[in-house]
Amino acid sequence: MNRIFIYVIILICLGACSDPWDDRYQTGNESDKNLVQLLENDPELTGFAELLRTSGVAAEITGNKSYTIWAPTNTALQALPSSIRNNSEALKRFVGNHIGFLENFSIDASEPMRIKMINGKTNTFNGSIFQSAEASVSLTTKDILAKNGVLHKVNGILETKDNIWEIIQQESSNATNGYILDMVNINVITNVRTNYFQTEVVDLSNEDSLYTYIMLTDAAFESFKEELKVYYKDTLPEGEILKAYTLGVAKDLVLKGAHYDAPPSMLLSVDSVEVYLDQANVVEQINASNGVIYVMDKFDFKLSDKIPNIIIEGEDFDAVSGSRDRVSIRPRSWASGGRDVLVRGHGTASFHLTYRVPNANSVKYRVYWRAVNDDYIPRDNEQRIAINEITNPTFGYQWVVRNTFEEVFVGEYEVDLYGNLNLLLTSASVTNNDWNTMVLDYIRLEPVFE
Repeated sequence: MNRIFIYVIILICLGACSDPWDDRYQTGNESDKNLVQLLENDPELTGFAELLRTSGVAAEITGNKSYTIWAPTNTALQALPSSIRNNSEALKRFVGNHIGFLENFSIDASEPMRIKMINGKTNTFNGSIFQSAEASVSLTTKDILAKNGVLHKVNGILETKDNIWEIIQQESSNATNGYILDMVNINVITNVRTNYFQTEVVDLSNEDSLYTYIMLTDAAFESFKEELKVYYKDTLPEGEILKAYTLGVAKDLVLKGAHYDAPPSMLLSVDSVEVYLDQANVVEQINASNGVIYVMDKFDFKLSDKIPNIIIEGEDFDAVSGSRDRVSIRPRSWASGGRDVLVRGHGTASFHLTYRVPNANSVKYRVYWRAVNDDYIPRDNEQRIAINEITNPTFGYQWVVRNTFEEVFVGEYEVDLYGNLNLLLTSASVTNNDWNTMVLDYIRLEPVFE
């Protein structure tokens, strides 16, 4: 009797348990049919089934791979423009904008998922809403399992948009776009042309990320360029443009994320510069597949972000004038980066460490240092910074006062041309080791905007 009772309990439990796989689809299991057959057999989806066949996409999704289809109902397809329906290339892109790779169940999209579509675009799915660029449709029926994927029914259509890079190419007559398109490197061996805005700033053809792009009107762009030109002075012949200048102008025209509706007034560029987006300056909004373009007649930015402070850590020296044995990198909790550098016992007059500063702008800098004598010797010591050459007299010797942790103003220096700058931290010009010690936490160059 006990054995029979146990069997009964087991049978009841088995009957009560559901297969976790069954919980993944809500509407039904049609796994003996493929996705195209499901569409053809559903009276609400015959229109999309016909578009699949007409576009040639049906043949592409009948293999062994898995797909997810967000199929517009026949009612939703009534809104499909004839310009798409009667253009084979546009129709294929449209159909592909509703078909994603792999199986994507609504239960898996509790957080928005970025779905790669077979037309190369990337759309967003949150379980109940399917979104392409700024447009979205709602699911009316979810998670119908097929032999080669999953089918959802949706109440609208999602037209395919060009990405930002494609629009830049189409609108090449705009001064901003033309400037970016001209940022070209040519390999002297292979003669291959590459756009260094795409490789060194951001790839605006990338469909897997979202951006906001500022396209300035021609007048606004010329004004913006002129404002920055003074900080990139160079000796190039007339007509040649310094690459650093072109990058400096263009790199902050792309902002992080896509802000289709009511964007915040302050946004960060992909280079983390603060950009101010005043709706009153927006001339036009163009929505793209990987973001949004704002055509603007004025560009506001924080100049101190575009021409930033330069921080040189004391321990990051590039060269030593004598033996490195007398150079110590010290861990210090109070130091910038947790370390500073101490040089002592070298027995050399004007012993120096060289710091190579790349990409210094053509601007006047206020120079500061933080140099802390935390009782490594029982007296103050003196040191100075020389510019480019050890004999440069711009800055004289200054005392490093014991147990002074504050930043100290060293002086001002005008950089005439954009480029590299050498700073030489120099000890006292004596051989007496009691007096030629030097120390550095960091040097800071602060641009002066007059």
